[in-house]
Amino acid sequence: MTRVPCMNRKANGAAIVALRKAIGIQQVSLAGRIGITKPYMSQIEHGLRQPAPDVLRRIADELGVKLEAISYPVPEPEEVAS
Repeated sequence: MTRVPCMNRKANGAAIVALRKAIGIQQVSLAGRIGITKPYMSQIEHGLRQPAPDVLRRIADELGVKLEAISYPVPEPEEVAS
């Protein structure tokens, strides 16, 4: 039986910025719409912080895209070690 690794999703800050700018929404506005602070949104966009899964989902929903458009899968640490 083939074992499928567990995956988390990591935010792609550059994709978030590009989509946000493409639809003409300011960072502070996006942050307010999803219930986070502007500094936290900035940290996500610059790759300094990884949002919780629910925050990442709210960002995608607010930008009107699938989750995969602003994130990419990463294996769990224990999966990498094996």
